[in-house]
Order: sequence, then structure tokens, then C-alpha cells
Amino acid sequence: MNKIKRNFLILILAFATLNVYLFVNAPVPLPDPDQASEGKQLSVEEAFALLAQENDAARSLYTRAIVGDGKKVKLRFDEDWESGKVEAGPLPALFLRGTAAYLEKSPQPLNLFLGSDFPISAANKFSGIQEEYFTQMKEDKKPRYFFDENTDMHTAMFPDIASAGACVSCHNAHPDSPKKDWKLGDMMGATTWTFPHDSVSVRQMAALIGQYRQGAKHTYESYLKEVEGFRTTKKPAIGKRWPSEGYFLPASTVFMDSVSILISSKTLDQLLQHIESRNETK
Repeated sequence: MNKIKRNFLILILAFATLNVYLFVNAPVPLPDPDQASEGKQLSVEEAFALLAQENDAARSLYTRAIVGDGKKVKLRFDEDWESGKVEAGPLPALFLRGTAAYLEKSPQPLNLFLGSDFPISAANKFSGIQEEYFTQMKEDKKPRYFFDENTDMHTAMFPDIASAGACVSCHNAHPDSPKKDWKLGDMMGATTWTFPHDSVSVRQMAALIGQYRQGAKHTYESYLKEVEGFRTTKKPAIGKRWPSEGYFLPASTVFMDSVSILISSKTLDQLLQHIESRNETK
């Protein structure tokens, strides 16, 4: 069996593992990097780029199809959505924060953070080397990859562009926002990923993607759980329909299936390209 065919089979098995991450409540721990050294295929930079694509797909769908269309049918979204006193869903930045919080508790060392130079919360303000790279990013709006010696972490920063009116209006109107003149197209911050190793195997990559998707799914399900507990606000019907069709919310499986449709073929194609290009250079 040639190397490309063997690695293709490994990739299929890896994506089968990804499905386990998505549909089983207790994720399988990420393989130990020392035990998974055989068949290493991706640099950490390549891994970060794939994860950034996954995040963009899930977050963009949530921002546009849930928050954007939801507001048009009077669904509410609020920064205090988890307080128990507010009957609303998470704002787009809080959807990312919920996913990041899930990753922090996961059995693997991948972390996600959304920072800015003008954040609403001071805890999200960049400092140190991340602040330096963010300043550079504002010049060309291109990703930055570097090793942070202070944390011993490989780091990637991707521009977070104001692509939805809901994000701009929320930040401009928020009483704690240090900047009140955001416009569509502005770089509001950067999604920042950290990981301790300089490369990952295909199996590890599938596990990382699966863990991210499980985090997004968990965050969306937390929103639906809040909706089910609404007492004074009319509950949107949860099922197969979307806010664009009326006062509805898609079930978590419907939402995540749509994320998968948006990004899975692109992720698979790029993984195969990485495998083939590496084999061609050997």
C-alpha cells in the first residue's frame, strides 16, 4: 500500500474519531504526542489555520443566522444571558467565549481567546508579545504565528473583523466600551489560539477539530437550555426551522450539521493536500 493511500485511510479513521467527539458525551482524550509521533503531517501553523476556519464557520453562522436573523423576529441576546435574570441568548463574542471555556476543561492543551486593544472587558485586553503582534496585524490584517517564551506556547492570532451590524452596534452602545465609533470592516480584535507542540498527527488534528466542534455544540445547547427555561418571554419553537423562517431556533444537531456542511469538505480537502504535498517532498 503506497503512502498516500495509507495516509488517506488514516484520515478517514481520524474523521470517524471526530464523529465520536461530536456525538458522544465523554470525549476520548487526545493521543499523547510522544505516542502519536508516527505519521506526523501538519505543522502547528497548519493546524491553527484549520482550526481558525472551523471557528469562522461556526461563529459566522451563529452571528448571521441566529443573532442577526433572530433579532429581526424579536429574539433577544444579552451579555448577561446566563445570569438567570435575563431571558436571552449569548452575543457572538460570548458564543466564542463559551466554546473557549469548554476547550479549557477538555482533555487536551488547546486554548482559544478573543482579545482586543479596545475590549469591553479589561480582562480581554492584549498585553506583552500578543499586544506587539496585534499592533502589527492592524497594518495588514494578516494572521501572526509565533512562539511565546513567556508561556512556552505556540501561538496564532487571526484578525477578528466586524462583519455584522449586530457586533458594531453592540460595542458602540455598550456603556463600558472604550471605543464608540466601530464600523463594519474594522478589525475589532483577534482570535488567539495556543498549543504546546510544534506539530500534530492527522489523528490529533481530527481530535482537535472534534473537540472544537464539541465546544461549539455545547455552547449552543446551553443557549437552548436557557430558552427552555424562559418564564416571561415567549419561547421560540426548537426544531428544524431557523429564525429566517420566523420565531424559531434550530436544534443543536441541525445547527452543527449546518456548520459541518459549511466547512467539513474544505477541511478534508486541505488535510489531503497537506498529506500529498508532504509525501511528494520525501
